[in-house]
Amino acid sequence: MTASSSVVAEKDETGRIFYTAVGHSIDISAKIARTTNIKASPQTRLYNAKSFQALGHSILAIFLPAGYPNTVTPDYLHYQMYNDVQEFCSSVSGLLASRGALEGFGVGDASASATQALLLSVLKDVCSRFTTIIGAYYFGTSLYPETKTFRFLADVINDTSIVLDTISPYFTSISLSASSPYIPSGSTLQIIALCMSGAMRSLCNLVAGGSKAALTDHFASPVNSKGDVGELNAKNASRSTVVALTGVLLGTLIVPYITTRTSTYTALFLLVFGHLLANYLAVRSVVLRSFNRQRSSILWSTIRNPKAGANGRPVVLTPRDVSNREIILDIPSRIRDAVANRVIGDCSLGVSVQYATTRCNTSHVLKMLQHFHEESYVLFVAEPRSWGRCRPCILVSFKEGYGSLDQLRAWLHALEIAAMWSSQHMRPSPNPSEIEDMILSSHETLRKEFYRFMGYMKEAGWNIEEGAMMMGSPGSVIMSPETKKDA
Repeated sequence: MTASSSVVAEKDETGRIFYTAVGHSIDISAKIARTTNIKASPQTRLYNAKSFQALGHSILAIFLPAGYPNTVTPDYLHYQMYNDVQEFCSSVSGLLASRGALEGFGVGDASASATQALLLSVLKDVCSRFTTIIGAYYFGTSLYPETKTFRFLADVINDTSIVLDTISPYFTSISLSASSPYIPSGSTLQIIALCMSGAMRSLCNLVAGGSKAALTDHFASPVNSKGDVGELNAKNASRSTVVALTGVLLGTLIVPYITTRTSTYTALFLLVFGHLLANYLAVRSVVLRSFNRQRSSILWSTIRNPKAGANGRPVVLTPRDVSNREIILDIPSRIRDAVANRVIGDCSLGVSVQYATTRCNTSHVLKMLQHFHEESYVLFVAEPRSWGRCRPCILVSFKEGYGSLDQLRAWLHALEIAAMWSSQHMRPSPNPSEIEDMILSSHETLRKEFYRFMGYMKEAGWNIEEGAMMMGSPGSVIMSPETKKDA
């Protein structure tokens, strides 16, 4: 017997459940009401509620990725809210910068010519392109491991470019040739400022592009599902377009009234401050689940602190806990004790043995090659270069076939040596036997604690398969170390 009517329950990609009535029956509305567990309402009220609901879903579908919030990480919305604020501030301040740059090119100056403006724009473009090439070489491998640092640094560079463009027309009134003939002044100083502005803007685009790609990959990788990176980029671009357009339209109403030097500086200060504050809050809200040097140092220092846990249990931090403790602008090679919040050493990953021989004595290099013959890395403690330096400088070389876990082990080993060095209050130049004892002792500690540490990290929600400890690839790897003992 064929049923005359039915109610079908469906769930869309966002997890929202809705019901569809198939067929005609006098009790179909009552059946839907019983299934959805809601009270019947007048037809006009249902129509209005459905209209507003449809409008809300349409807006979400335009600006948020499909399947939100299940297809993105929980920190996505907070980051995008702060990011939209900084986009708005940047678009308004960009109008002030564009006006200053045009005045720098000669707009409004009767003595300026179109040829001069053209040559100046070409010079600025040349500086920008050379900066892109050089910046990609030096910073390309650093963007993924230190995503949050370079995302914030990109906007610091961008704001510097905006400031230079905005104040460039005022450089023509500066004259230092009488007192300091070798210091540029006047129009020469203005040209230098415009060229530096172009170079910084291209560097900002390079750094921001790389760090945004890493953040997009993070947002599209929630714990229990996988989002679409391409769609995420498209939705971010559409939302940024609306925010930037709003800022430009509002800026066209405000900028004509900002004509004096005082008002220009005041507006520029407020916009730059708001831009940097929003960007800092955006970067601070990101919760990355992969290891880098700073995050692994925070985790290892905390779990190895005997006073941190209760009843002898170690303290295992979640990605959110570590995100709140991260330092946004920090030097990656520094080894930091997260418990005491101080720098206790320096470590360079991926150095060649040839370089290590220039920083360590030959006997130390030979002993370390022999001691680490079963590991995928070799660790050296360099001799201090400056007098009175009381923290160790550790060098790490990798062997052929090393992996991400080997990078993490090497960094944690260096951290353990620096912690022992700091706790024992070593003098600036300890003797070789003391250094070797610390290396052997810390190596044994790492063997016992490493896999227990990784088990804790997996339970706390960390992605232990993905790590970004080293910036790029090492300059060289050890293929077949030859160690010879003296007879």
